[in-house]
Amino acid sequence: MAAIKTILVVVDPTVEESAAVAKAACIARATGARLELYICDFSPELDAARYFDPATLAVAVEPVAARHQLHLDRLAAPLRAAGHEVAVSVGFENPLHEGIVRQVSRLQPDLVVKDTHYHGVLRRSLFTNTDWYLIRDCPVPLLLTKQFAWHEPIRIAAAVDPNHPGDVGALLDHDIIDRAADLATALGATPSIVHVFSTLHLITIDPGMAGAPGAPLPLDPGVVEALRTLHQAQLEGLAQQHRIAARNTWLVEGIVVYALPDFVAEHGIDVVALGAIARSRLRERVIGSTAERVLDRLPSDLLIVRPRGAKPA
Repeated sequence: MAAIKTILVVVDPTVEESAAVAKAACIARATGARLELYICDFSPELDAARYFDPATLAVAVEPVAARHQLHLDRLAAPLRAAGHEVAVSVGFENPLHEGIVRQVSRLQPDLVVKDTHYHGVLRRSLFTNTDWYLIRDCPVPLLLTKQFAWHEPIRIAAAVDPNHPGDVGALLDHDIIDRAADLATALGATPSIVHVFSTLHLITIDPGMAGAPGAPLPLDPGVVEALRTLHQAQLEGLAQQHRIAARNTWLVEGIVVYALPDFVAEHGIDVVALGAIARSRLRERVIGSTAERVLDRLPSDLLIVRPRGAKPA
């Protein structure tokens, strides 16, 4: 198991109570990890100040930095009293995600924890642009937390897709399971793995009569069952490699954007581990519309895992 020795907690300066801090402290309590609480901020008023010399800029940010420092000290005090090793720091960067990634490079943490927000009625995570860029660029596992408590023991599921042997995604599946297992083991839990497969690509359309719209033709039950058997075998093979018991291995049929969030809600999963592969196209950076829609809908915390050795897009 990869040891979790240092955790960088990205603190939202606009909220008093931070789920990220509380959950990072839970992990630190179980692992003995050192915590660094970090506020990265930027104000439009500082944009002009960046053209001044460093001394002038320091004077401009001093009141804001002092306020953030007090906030971090308030959060750190009970953690230190409980025996945690806690450092605090404040940075001013634009854009924010680049400042956070630079802090990751300086600190070399084993895990980054950051608050995000979930709106229960809309079933949507309210990700900021900073969140999306971190999902794409953070070089270490990124835990995006929401405002709810974990079960005891925690319930962690690794979302995988073993139907791509030889692809970078196949290697990423192993990383996803390893990181989920690291966190689960540290917190005294057993991870699950889940794979969602769809038969939509098998549907054909009856051409119908001239000028009339076609209709989907029914799928051959034998073909569907053969596909299900194939995916089940691939999933079981992946589970066996990582010594995950069959009772903790789930094959779900459906459209992943809907089926995975439904599975997470039904089973009360606290953390879903997912992979993020950054792709470049000119200056655009995307994960893929399906992945983004899944992330938006999941009613859980998210552990984002990028391929080992991957560089930002």
